[in-house]
Amino acid sequence: MILKQERYKMKCMICKHGETVKGSTSVTLEKNGATIVFQKVPALVCDNCGEKYIEGEITSGLLKKAREIIKGGVKVDIREYQLNVA
Repeated sequence: MILKQERYKMKCMICKHGETVKGSTSVTLEKNGATIVFQKVPALVCDNCGEKYIEGEITSGLLKKAREIIKGGVKVDIREYQLNVA
């Protein structure tokens, strides 16, 4: 049986030495002169080199929300990640 916490551990693909732990990061997206920043995005972070990995579902939600923000005419936006971002 795999414990929930172990499910998130993986060997870092960048440094090949560290293991990932739950953490957070900031994501900056730019398109057509607009810049959108999401802070405190859940991520797996390498405990050795700091490389960050974001789940595909979270990435899809961020891209969708960024498109909506840009469609509204916003050029610069900084916000904290929310679970219901998608």
